[in-house]
Amino acid sequence: MNNIKDLRKKAKLSQIELAELCGVHQTAVSQWEKGRTNPDTDMLIALSEIFHTSIGAILGLDAPDDPVMIAVKGYVQAGEMTLIPDEDICEYVAISPELAHRGEFCALRVHGDSMFPVFQNDDIIIVKLQSSADSNRIVVATEGREKSTLKRLRIQDNGILLIAENPEYDSIFYTNEQVRKLPVTIFGVAVELRREIR
Repeated sequence: MNNIKDLRKKAKLSQIELAELCGVHQTAVSQWEKGRTNPDTDMLIALSEIFHTSIGAILGLDAPDDPVMIAVKGYVQAGEMTLIPDEDICEYVAISPELAHRGEFCALRVHGDSMFPVFQNDDIIIVKLQSSADSNRIVVATEGREKSTLKRLRIQDNGILLIAENPEYDSIFYTNEQVRKLPVTIFGVAVELRREIR
């Protein structure tokens, strides 16, 4: 038996709404949920995108709520641009399957306090790997291939500003020319925070 009904309810969709998203009649959704028919391959792909889960979870082959483990790949400096250490991965954290289906992710440990109080030293952040971001997002930015920092991004006409949350730290400004030549790139966007209670 498939999990379409459970996934639809979890997504707070009616049969009619799901049918509209899939471009089928409500009867088709009803037949899927009763196990009388199964969606074809293209429809399974569409459903996996709608529900942010695997095709196996839709078909009842995978547990839909099993967490996805991602590596803590090292640390990102919450301060000046710093060399990224080359460390062996020995730590993993779990993210939800819904999040995992929205892109590629890694985890980084925060060192420093330039982003305090939003992020504290030793926090773990979940980073969605992407090469661009909107203004005001908290990003991991890189300079060249080896330096990185965690800052709030502000895109300006003449360059980019990487802003520290902690007023004791200066923000870092790069002109558009520096962005191209160094280069300064976006490694990813911080989407979740993991903090140990002490």
